Amino acid sequence: MKSLWASLLLAAIFWVMTFSLKLLNFWLSMCIAVTTLTTLAIRLDGLPIRRVDWRLRPVVSGLFAAAALYSIFWLGNSFSQLLFSFAKPQVSSIYGIRTQGETLLIGLILFFVTSPGEEIFWRGFVQRRLVRRFGRKNGWLLASAVYAAVHIASGNFMLTMAALTAGLFWGWLYLKERNLVPCIVSHSVWTVTIFILLPIL
Repeated sequence: MKSLWASLLLAAIFWVMTFSLKLLNFWLSMCIAVTTLTTLAIRLDGLPIRRVDWRLRPVVSGLFAAAALYSIFWLGNSFSQLLFSFAKPQVSSIYGIRTQGETLLIGLILFFVTSPGEEIFWRGFVQRRLVRRFGRKNGWLLASAVYAAVHIASGNFMLTMAALTAGLFWGWLYLKERNLVPCIVSHSVWTVTIFILLPIL
Protein backbone atom coordinates (compact mmCIF):
# COMPACT_ATOMS: atom_id res chain seq x y z
CA MET A 1 0.00 0.00 0.00
CA LYS A 2 2.98 2.32 0.43
CA SER A 3 3.28 2.80 -3.32
CA LEU A 4 -0.42 3.73 -3.48
CA TRP A 5 -0.16 6.37 -0.75
CA ALA A 6 3.01 7.76 -2.35
CA SER A 7 1.21 7.96 -5.70
CA LEU A 8 -1.73 9.78 -4.10
CA LEU A 9 0.63 12.23 -2.42
CA LEU A 10 2.22 12.91 -5.80
CA ALA A 11 -1.24 13.42 -7.33
CA ALA A 12 -2.12 15.90 -4.57
CA ILE A 13 1.10 17.82 -5.22
CA PHE A 14 0.37 17.95 -8.95
CA TRP A 15 -3.18 19.20 -8.33
CA VAL A 16 -1.91 21.93 -5.96
CA MET A 17 0.64 23.03 -8.56
CA THR A 18 -2.00 23.03 -11.31
CA PHE A 19 -5.05 24.48 -9.56
CA SER A 20 -3.59 26.56 -6.73
CA LEU A 21 -0.03 27.65 -7.48
CA LYS A 22 -0.67 27.81 -11.24
CA LEU A 23 3.01 27.73 -12.09
CA LEU A 24 2.43 26.74 -15.72
CA ASN A 25 -0.27 26.97 -18.35
CA PHE A 26 -3.18 24.88 -17.05
CA TRP A 27 -3.28 22.48 -19.99
CA LEU A 28 0.47 21.93 -20.03
CA SER A 29 0.43 21.33 -16.29
CA MET A 30 -2.44 18.83 -16.55
CA CYS A 31 -0.72 16.97 -19.38
CA ILE A 32 2.45 16.65 -17.31
CA ALA A 33 0.53 15.58 -14.20
CA VAL A 34 -1.73 13.02 -15.84
CA THR A 35 0.98 11.57 -18.08
CA THR A 36 3.29 11.14 -15.09
CA LEU A 37 0.61 9.53 -12.93
CA THR A 38 -0.55 7.26 -15.74
CA THR A 39 2.99 6.10 -16.43
CA LEU A 40 3.54 5.48 -12.72
CA ALA A 41 0.32 3.47 -12.43
CA ILE A 42 1.24 1.29 -15.41
CA ARG A 43 4.75 0.73 -14.06
CA LEU A 44 3.35 -0.35 -10.68
CA ASP A 45 0.32 -2.42 -11.71
CA GLY A 46 0.51 -2.85 -15.48
CA LEU A 47 -1.96 -1.55 -18.05
CA PRO A 48 -5.50 -2.19 -16.71
CA ILE A 49 -6.92 -2.60 -20.22
CA ARG A 50 -6.56 -5.47 -22.66
CA ARG A 51 -7.07 -5.34 -26.40
CA VAL A 52 -10.07 -7.66 -26.07
CA ASP A 53 -11.74 -5.13 -23.74
CA TRP A 54 -12.30 -2.83 -26.72
CA ARG A 55 -15.53 -4.38 -27.96
CA LEU A 56 -18.72 -2.74 -29.21
CA ARG A 57 -20.73 -3.26 -26.03
CA PRO A 58 -18.29 -1.50 -23.64
CA VAL A 59 -17.93 1.40 -26.07
CA VAL A 60 -21.71 1.81 -26.41
CA SER A 61 -22.04 1.51 -22.64
CA GLY A 62 -19.53 4.33 -22.28
CA LEU A 63 -21.46 6.54 -24.71
CA PHE A 64 -24.72 6.02 -22.81
CA ALA A 65 -22.88 6.68 -19.54
CA ALA A 66 -21.53 9.95 -20.93
CA ALA A 67 -25.05 11.04 -21.87
CA ALA A 68 -26.38 10.08 -18.44
CA LEU A 69 -23.62 11.95 -16.62
CA TYR A 70 -24.14 15.03 -18.79
CA SER A 71 -27.83 15.00 -17.83
CA ILE A 72 -26.93 14.67 -14.15
CA PHE A 73 -24.60 17.66 -14.37
CA TRP A 74 -27.12 19.75 -16.31
CA LEU A 75 -29.73 19.15 -13.62
CA GLY A 76 -27.21 19.61 -10.83
CA ASN A 77 -26.04 22.92 -12.23
CA SER A 78 -29.62 24.17 -12.58
CA PHE A 79 -30.50 23.31 -8.98
CA SER A 80 -27.17 24.63 -7.64
CA GLN A 81 -27.78 28.04 -9.18
CA LEU A 82 -31.15 28.17 -7.43
CA LEU A 83 -29.65 27.20 -4.07
CA PHE A 84 -26.22 28.87 -4.01
CA SER A 85 -25.32 32.40 -5.09
CA PHE A 86 -21.70 31.34 -5.62
CA ALA A 87 -22.57 28.48 -8.00
CA LYS A 88 -22.64 30.42 -11.27
CA PRO A 89 -19.40 32.40 -10.67
CA GLN A 90 -17.56 29.24 -9.68
CA VAL A 91 -18.77 27.29 -12.70
CA SER A 92 -17.86 30.28 -14.89
CA SER A 93 -14.32 30.23 -13.49
CA ILE A 94 -14.00 26.57 -14.50
CA TYR A 95 -14.93 27.44 -18.06
CA GLY A 96 -12.49 30.33 -17.88
CA ILE A 97 -9.53 27.99 -18.32
CA ARG A 98 -10.62 27.54 -21.94
CA THR A 99 -8.85 30.84 -22.63
CA GLN A 100 -5.49 29.18 -21.95
CA GLY A 101 -5.46 27.24 -25.21
CA GLU A 102 -6.94 26.79 -28.65
CA THR A 103 -10.30 25.03 -28.65
CA LEU A 104 -9.19 22.21 -30.96
CA LEU A 105 -6.04 21.58 -28.93
CA ILE A 106 -8.01 21.55 -25.67
CA GLY A 107 -10.46 19.06 -27.16
CA LEU A 108 -7.65 16.75 -28.27
CA ILE A 109 -6.00 16.95 -24.84
CA LEU A 110 -9.26 16.16 -23.07
CA PHE A 111 -10.19 13.30 -25.38
CA PHE A 112 -6.84 11.57 -25.86
CA VAL A 113 -4.68 12.52 -22.86
CA THR A 114 -6.29 13.67 -19.62
CA SER A 115 -9.53 11.68 -19.70
CA PRO A 116 -8.03 8.25 -20.53
CA GLY A 117 -5.07 8.96 -18.26
CA GLU A 118 -7.23 9.90 -15.30
CA GLU A 119 -9.27 6.72 -15.70
CA ILE A 120 -6.15 4.56 -15.83
CA PHE A 121 -4.80 6.21 -12.67
CA TRP A 122 -7.90 6.91 -10.56
CA ARG A 123 -10.06 3.92 -11.43
CA GLY A 124 -7.67 1.40 -12.95
CA PHE A 125 -4.99 1.88 -10.29
CA VAL A 126 -6.25 3.75 -7.20
CA GLN A 127 -9.76 2.29 -7.01
CA ARG A 128 -8.62 -1.19 -7.97
CA ARG A 129 -6.01 -1.16 -5.20
CA LEU A 130 -8.45 0.21 -2.61
CA VAL A 131 -11.15 -2.30 -3.58
CA ARG A 132 -8.62 -5.08 -3.21
CA ARG A 133 -7.72 -3.80 0.26
CA PHE A 134 -11.07 -2.59 1.66
CA GLY A 135 -13.72 -4.38 -0.41
CA ARG A 136 -15.89 -3.26 -3.33
CA LYS A 137 -18.13 -0.72 -1.62
CA ASN A 138 -15.60 0.82 0.76
CA GLY A 139 -12.87 0.87 -1.87
CA TRP A 140 -15.18 2.59 -4.36
CA LEU A 141 -16.29 5.22 -1.83
CA LEU A 142 -12.75 5.86 -0.60
CA ALA A 143 -11.36 6.20 -4.13
CA SER A 144 -14.14 8.63 -5.05
CA ALA A 145 -13.51 10.67 -1.89
CA VAL A 146 -9.79 10.91 -2.60
CA TYR A 147 -10.47 11.92 -6.22
CA ALA A 148 -12.68 14.74 -4.94
CA ALA A 149 -10.25 15.69 -2.17
CA VAL A 150 -7.38 16.54 -4.49
CA HIS A 151 -9.67 19.05 -6.22
CA ILE A 152 -10.01 21.00 -2.96
CA ALA A 153 -6.73 22.60 -4.05
CA SER A 154 -8.75 24.57 -6.60
CA GLY A 155 -10.63 26.42 -3.85
CA ASN A 156 -13.73 25.86 -5.97
CA PHE A 157 -16.59 24.12 -4.16
CA MET A 158 -18.50 23.43 -7.37
CA LEU A 159 -15.48 21.78 -8.99
CA THR A 160 -14.85 19.64 -5.92
CA MET A 161 -18.47 18.48 -5.84
CA ALA A 162 -18.33 17.84 -9.58
CA ALA A 163 -15.25 15.67 -9.04
CA LEU A 164 -17.02 13.76 -6.26
CA THR A 165 -20.08 13.17 -8.43
CA ALA A 166 -18.06 12.10 -11.46
CA GLY A 167 -15.74 9.97 -9.34
CA LEU A 168 -18.65 8.10 -7.80
CA PHE A 169 -20.24 7.65 -11.22
CA TRP A 170 -17.17 6.34 -13.05
CA GLY A 171 -16.16 4.28 -10.03
CA TRP A 172 -19.59 2.63 -9.98
CA LEU A 173 -19.36 2.06 -13.74
CA TYR A 174 -15.99 0.35 -13.31
CA LEU A 175 -17.38 -1.89 -10.57
CA LYS A 176 -20.42 -2.75 -12.66
CA GLU A 177 -18.69 -3.42 -15.97
CA ARG A 178 -15.37 -4.75 -14.63
CA ASN A 179 -13.88 -3.09 -17.69
CA LEU A 180 -12.15 0.28 -17.90
CA VAL A 181 -13.19 0.92 -21.51
CA PRO A 182 -16.69 2.25 -20.66
CA CYS A 183 -15.10 4.62 -18.13
CA ILE A 184 -12.55 5.91 -20.64
CA VAL A 185 -15.15 6.39 -23.36
CA SER A 186 -17.57 8.05 -20.94
CA HIS A 187 -14.92 10.36 -19.47
CA SER A 188 -13.51 11.37 -22.85
CA VAL A 189 -16.87 12.02 -24.53
CA TRP A 190 -18.35 13.72 -21.46
CA THR A 191 -15.47 16.16 -20.94
CA VAL A 192 -15.38 17.26 -24.56
CA THR A 193 -19.17 17.61 -24.64
CA ILE A 194 -19.63 19.52 -21.39
CA PHE A 195 -16.51 21.64 -21.73
CA ILE A 196 -16.51 22.47 -25.45
CA LEU A 197 -19.48 21.21 -27.48
CA LEU A 198 -22.44 21.77 -25.13
CA PRO A 199 -21.38 23.83 -22.09
CA ILE A 200 -23.93 23.87 -19.27
CA LEU A 201 -23.32 27.56 -18.57
